Amino acid sequence: MAAAAAAALRAWFWNERFWLPHNVTWADLAGEPGPPGSGLQYPRAGHVLSAFPLALGIFAVRLLFER
Repeated sequence: MAAAAAAALRAWFWNERFWLPHNVTWADLAGEPGPPGSGLQYPRAGHVLSAFPLALGIFAVRLLFER
């Protein structure tokens, strides 16, 4: 019962019609290359995680030079 409710909530929250434009689906953002010959590659969700070590490094440099 709880698993079905959680699945329904997850399906409602991640609804493509709410988060994405009409011509884009979650499958389009899976990280595969774009149309052949276009040179496009869509970002992956994991790319956001690379911002955290970078921010931590910038913060460390800031602390080092402010003292």
